[in-house]
Amino acid sequence: MAIGSTVMAQNVTPKQVHKLDRKRVKAGVKSGELTKPEVKDIRSDNRELKADVRNAKADDQVTRAEKRNIVKDEAKLSRNIYVKKHNSRTRG
Repeated sequence: MAIGSTVMAQNVTPKQVHKLDRKRVKAGVKSGELTKPEVKDIRSDNRELKADVRNAKADDQVTRAEKRNIVKDEAKLSRNIYVKKHNSRTRG
């Protein structure tokens, strides 16, 4: 939890969050903590998040509501990665 609160306290860009998430997924695949379907699901969620960011930036003005939704979606994706890495399924 300390890492999460440290990241939240810093000004972390969506690109940096995406890069950290990719590293977490890559490490999960390498260690066998993530199965292929789990990785596919995470990547799908990530594509949806990127589409939301793209849509928010489309009019060159990201509103507070859009930013709140993006931050909420980023947190949901991060939690999803954590849950999938720490479940009982392993890559076999």
